Amino acid sequence: MAKGRKSQPVFTLIASMALGAMLTGSLAGAAGTYDPVSLNRKERRLIETSAELKTRFEQRSLLYNDEALLTLVREVGTELAPAPTDEYVEYRFFLLHDPSPNAFALPNGDIYIHTGLLARVADRSQLAAVLSHEIAHVAAHHGIFHYRSTHGANTASTLLLGESVFGRDAWWMWNDMVAVGLHTSLYGFGRAMEGEADLKAVELLMNHGYDPHALPEVLEILSRDLEGLSPRLPTVWSDQSGMAERAVAVWAQSAHLPGVERDSDLFGELLFPLRVMSIRDYIEDDYPYTALALAQTMLEHYPRRPEVQQLLGDGWRTLGSRSEIAPTDLSDSEKRRSAIERVRMTRAERSEESLATPQGQAALARNLNYAIEAYGQALELDGDFAPAYRGLGEVYELLNSPREAAAAYLNYVKLARNAPDRGIIIERLKALRDRLQGEEDGHG
Repeated sequence: MAKGRKSQPVFTLIASMALGAMLTGSLAGAAGTYDPVSLNRKERRLIETSAELKTRFEQRSLLYNDEALLTLVREVGTELAPAPTDEYVEYRFFLLHDPSPNAFALPNGDIYIHTGLLARVADRSQLAAVLSHEIAHVAAHHGIFHYRSTHGANTASTLLLGESVFGRDAWWMWNDMVAVGLHTSLYGFGRAMEGEADLKAVELLMNHGYDPHALPEVLEILSRDLEGLSPRLPTVWSDQSGMAERAVAVWAQSAHLPGVERDSDLFGELLFPLRVMSIRDYIEDDYPYTALALAQTMLEHYPRRPEVQQLLGDGWRTLGSRSEIAPTDLSDSEKRRSAIERVRMTRAERSEESLATPQGQAALARNLNYAIEAYGQALELDGDFAPAYRGLGEVYELLNSPREAAAAYLNYVKLARNAPDRGIIIERLKALRDRLQGEEDGHG
C-alpha cells in the first residue's frame, strides 16, 4: 500500500450522501453525459487524431519517460478511471516535458500531464486530483460534445503548447489539420464543463481514498501569479483568476468532507529529479521568479542538498537587474506591459534597459550577492560540488571581477572533467587569463 493514503477508507454515510446530493444538484443539466455516446464519421476522425498525437510527441522528443514517475502516474490514473462506456475510449497516461503548468485529456482517453505541473504537486492526493479532473472530462465526453457544439467547423488549427503561459518562448509548435475538439482539450472546455469536471473529481477522490481537499489545494497553488505576466492564451490550469474562482467554489463544496492522512516525503524523493529539471527549465527560459519560488519550496524539504542551493543561486543570478517585487503587487496594466516586453525585446535588451536605471543597478548588486551566498552554502555542504563553482564564475564575471571569476572557473574544470560544457568554460578561462595579463602589462 502506498504511503500517505488509506486503501479504501469508509467515509461517514452523511458525508457520502452530502457529496452525492451536491453532485446531483450541481450536475443536473450539466454539459456532459456518462452514458455511451455513438460517433459519426467526423467524430471518429477526432478520436483517430487524438491517438496520433502520441506519435507526434514522440517524434519531437517531448514525452518524459522516467519509468518510476510514469509507473506512479499510471498506477494512480488507472485506479481512478472508471470502466469506459465506449469502445473508442481507453485511458492512457503520459508525461510531456513542458514547463508550463498544464494537463489535458483527449476524447480517446489519452491524458497528458506537463512536467511543469507535476513539479508543483506536493503529494499523491494532489496528483490524483489533477488526474481525476482530466479523467472526468473523458468520462463525461466533454471533448465530443464541445466538438459537436462547434459543428466541426474550422478544423485547421495551430497548436502552441506552452505559449499559453510563456509567450513566444513556446517549447514547440506545429501547423497541421487538427480538429477544434483537440484544441479545446488542450486549452479548456469552458466554465460549465470545467466546473463539472472539478465536482466529479472530488467524487472520484473521495471514492478511492484520496483527500478530497487536494483539488482546491492544487487550484490554489496554480492561482499564484509568480511572474507577473498576463498569459496570452490561458489554459485551464494556468488562468490565475479562473483558478482562484474554481478553488473557492470547490472549497465551498468539499470543506465539510473528511480529509485523509498524507505523507509527501516518499513522493518528494521520487519527484526530486523532475523538480530540479523543471527549475532549470525556468532558469533557461528566463522565468526566475518561478524558479526561485520552486527552489525555495524545495529548500524547506531538502536544506542539506547542495543542488537545491545551487538552483537558488542560479535563480538569483538570472533575476539579474529585476526587482524582488512580488508579482501579486503589480497592477493588471503592469502585468500586460511585462508580457508585451517579453515579446518585443530579447532578454539582453530587457536587461540593458533595466541596468540604465539606478534601481536596476541596485537590484543587480543585491541579487548577485544573494547568488554568491547560495553558491557558498552549496559549497559548505559539499566542497567538491562543481556546478556551484561555475555559478560563482558567472556571477563574478557579471560583477566585473575577473580574478575571482577565473579562480571559480578553474575549480570547476578541475572537478567537472566530463562535463559537456567544460570546453566552453576553458575558453572563458583563456579569455580571463588574457584580460588579466593585459591589465598587468598595462600597469607594468
